[in-house]
Amino acid sequence: MNEYEVTIESSNFALRRFDIIIELLFAALLLFMPLAFGVRTAFSEEVVIFLSGAIAVCFLLRCMFCDRAGLVWTWAYVPIILFILVVIIQLVPFPASSIGVVSPNTGILRNELLGDLPNADKYIKAFPFSFYPNATRHDLRLLLSILSVFVVVVSYYRRADRIKRLLFSIALIGGVVAAIAFAQDVFGNGKIYWFVTDPVSTTLSGPFVNHNHYGQFMNLSIGAALALICVKMHECFAHRKIVPSVIYDFLGSDSAKILWLLVAIMVLGVTTIFISLTRGGMVSMIIASAFATLLLISRPSLKGRGWVMAVMILVAFACILYVGFDSVYNRFATLGELHTYQWRLQILRDLTALFRQFPILGTGLGTHSVVYPMFKQIGDVLLYTHVENEYAQVLEETGVIGLAILIIFGIIVSFDFVKSVKCVRFPVCSAVYGLGYGLMAILIHSLSDFGQHMPANAYLSAIFCALIVSLAIYGKQPNLSLRTVPRFCFLYILPLLGTCGIFLWALAGANNARIAEDYWKKTLDMEKRIKANEWKGTASEYAELISNAESAVAYQPDNTRYQYWLNVYRWRSISQEENPDTGAVIIADESMPVLRDVIDGFYKASVLCPTYGPPYSVVGQIEKFILNEDGGAEKIRKGFRLAPNDPITCLVAGNLDVLEGNIQNSIGKFNKAVQLESGLFYTVVDIYVYQLSRPDLALSIAEKHTGWLGHVANVFDDMQYSDLAAQAREKMKEQLELQCNNLDAPGDVYAQLGSIYCSQGKIEQAAECYQQALAREYSQVYWRLELAKLLVKMDKVQDAMSEAKICLQLRPQFEAAETLITDLSVHPALLMQKNTTP
Repeated sequence: MNEYEVTIESSNFALRRFDIIIELLFAALLLFMPLAFGVRTAFSEEVVIFLSGAIAVCFLLRCMFCDRAGLVWTWAYVPIILFILVVIIQLVPFPASSIGVVSPNTGILRNELLGDLPNADKYIKAFPFSFYPNATRHDLRLLLSILSVFVVVVSYYRRADRIKRLLFSIALIGGVVAAIAFAQDVFGNGKIYWFVTDPVSTTLSGPFVNHNHYGQFMNLSIGAALALICVKMHECFAHRKIVPSVIYDFLGSDSAKILWLLVAIMVLGVTTIFISLTRGGMVSMIIASAFATLLLISRPSLKGRGWVMAVMILVAFACILYVGFDSVYNRFATLGELHTYQWRLQILRDLTALFRQFPILGTGLGTHSVVYPMFKQIGDVLLYTHVENEYAQVLEETGVIGLAILIIFGIIVSFDFVKSVKCVRFPVCSAVYGLGYGLMAILIHSLSDFGQHMPANAYLSAIFCALIVSLAIYGKQPNLSLRTVPRFCFLYILPLLGTCGIFLWALAGANNARIAEDYWKKTLDMEKRIKANEWKGTASEYAELISNAESAVAYQPDNTRYQYWLNVYRWRSISQEENPDTGAVIIADESMPVLRDVIDGFYKASVLCPTYGPPYSVVGQIEKFILNEDGGAEKIRKGFRLAPNDPITCLVAGNLDVLEGNIQNSIGKFNKAVQLESGLFYTVVDIYVYQLSRPDLALSIAEKHTGWLGHVANVFDDMQYSDLAAQAREKMKEQLELQCNNLDAPGDVYAQLGSIYCSQGKIEQAAECYQQALAREYSQVYWRLELAKLLVKMDKVQDAMSEAKICLQLRPQFEAAETLITDLSVHPALLMQKNTTP
């Protein structure tokens, strides 16, 4: 008897210990993800995968050592597992004939791109469906960790106290994040946590780089708070008649304190969503709130309680509209401006051609950024890493099969949602209204954003779905459970061993990605230093640059971008010597073996991701212009086909057209290169003027930019195109005059206009322009010196002397000013003034 009691107590102690560990790991995971910027780096992904794996392993150990624990079956597992199988199939190399049956365009495109590479038969004989397996493996790691969290939530969170603790953790963490966002909005300096900057994003909100991602996270957090409020209200008012006096007494009691906290979290979350000005977040919040409120009011079992939630939500909205009505109104006003959606709609139009080519299995999970450029019609240099529509990206990357599987999963969760709504026996089932709010907001927002690609949001969405599934079977014996299986049975051991193996694989990949990313950061730092000197680096600088890049490639050998840039750096290191007369690159004989290795490196980058355009373009340049090989021209054309919005690719393709006599074709490519990267303007002007003898094209490309017009005017002077130089300066003058009509025009605009007036002999107008320029920027000594010279021409010698002396005050020992003062001191006008002075 005593021995039996000791065994039970020991079992209970082990059970409690596992419960504490699992719930602490969940809390750590939920807290870490939003605070780590939504999980955007390889380091944070590794932490998330580790925590997810630890949760899964602890749960399976709990199943083994505690009889009352068990894995719970649900049909929701089937579509998730099928989706993961689709991704695995995308990674497995199949014979070309098999792939031709399922996705013929995959084989055709790969054959077109890799068919002329050395040993091409090896690359086109058997290959995966995914065009970039490294990106697909990356997303698969995260998918597997999300699946583990989903399974644990369904199986473990089947008791009311656990569900309430999980909901409270999500709501409380959401409140902390909302408080950070509010503080940054009110007292911030435009940086995350007041010291972290993002060089690209201008829509920071809270710890998230993108305000849309913040909007999705906060809507889910609000949903968790609403879910817990619904449970508390059901518990407190069950079997009680709802009258104002009862509600008043309850709201003033100690048991209502938790409700006030949850309401405060909701109000703060709604406030920060509006302050962040995420249109998708605001619209999805309003629609989801209306859905949840109507559902609460319509349920007979919640009669007398639903209106309380509706009032609280409406009060929260009213407070926010009152606090920031103007900015919110202006932001909502842009919903009717179609031009704000044009680029999103253009992406979807571009993808229609892609859908038609790869309809069944898509291009591979995570491959959008390397496949979309060849279909992109938007004329900018931006790299669209994701589609601003989750459903379209799923269809693009996993085809009709992948999208259909996710739709089936959504249907299963929807059925479970309806079951939970109909369940009136258990107060905890009332949480489904808040969970439904959160998922409804996500489903709507995903039409115009890719926030579910942020693990901080994706994991929360998976937890919400799992809780809905768990609530649907709450209080019932599951259809299939392993809870009655004897301890240490192979049915537990196999899942445990399989889980450990999967997460060791995922952690190894995530750890390699983290180390590679660290080396790549060092690489980019060194690149900036060398690039600032126009790639003229010392041998030691290039050795450090290449060493760091090689280390990154060693840890991630399948990363095509790392492989590409490593060989760009190697090429730069051996191509610094140029012919002083022609500017052509000179490759020393001893560097030729290295050059061949560089070419092989570019080929490898192309094999890793056949649709990544830059390697073709660079290796094509080397083969065409350095090695004089005919195959280089075709590779340049491939690079332009795959990356038509890459400025260097456009420039190189235009050069090739010039060499082949296709002048008309080159014009469009050169103009596009300048449009995408303004710094290429000067290179294009040299080509137009010196190679093509088409100064009219140079004038045409420069006509809308005053600085460019000044440059081409000087070039025309050197080439003795006097009429064109005059035209360029006249266009420049007209633009500057137009800009000077604006009272806020900067000083350099007036100075440029003054220089043109001076060249045209309009001395008084030039002097007036310089005076206006100096009124805006007093310390510009060169402008002041020019003004002094003009004043001399206007016979205002005394004024000129004053301006020259101010130059010396601003910059002592300014030689040009000293020379002018010396010359003016013996000017007849000053000498006459001295002689006539009594």
